[in-house]
Amino acid sequence: MKILLAIIFFGISAVGNAQFLDKLGKKAESAVERTVERRVEKETVKSTDRVLDTVVDSPKKKKKTKRKKSKNVIGDEPEDE
Repeated sequence: MKILLAIIFFGISAVGNAQFLDKLGKKAESAVERTVERRVEKETVKSTDRVLDTVVDSPKKKKKTKRKKSKNVIGDEPEDE
């Protein structure tokens, strides 16, 4: 009788341990996923900031203003603006 109770007790505890280990495995898996997602987000933010800094800090190109030239009438000087 004692042997039968011992076998039942170990059987129940084995099932309980299996369920516990399954839950622990799932929690570990989700923790790893969260860590990877945070790392990817951190790297994305870093590269985005780097690109934005290069765009904002790039030297501005000076635009050349075109002066409109008026046509010369015979004998007259061009008009200054």
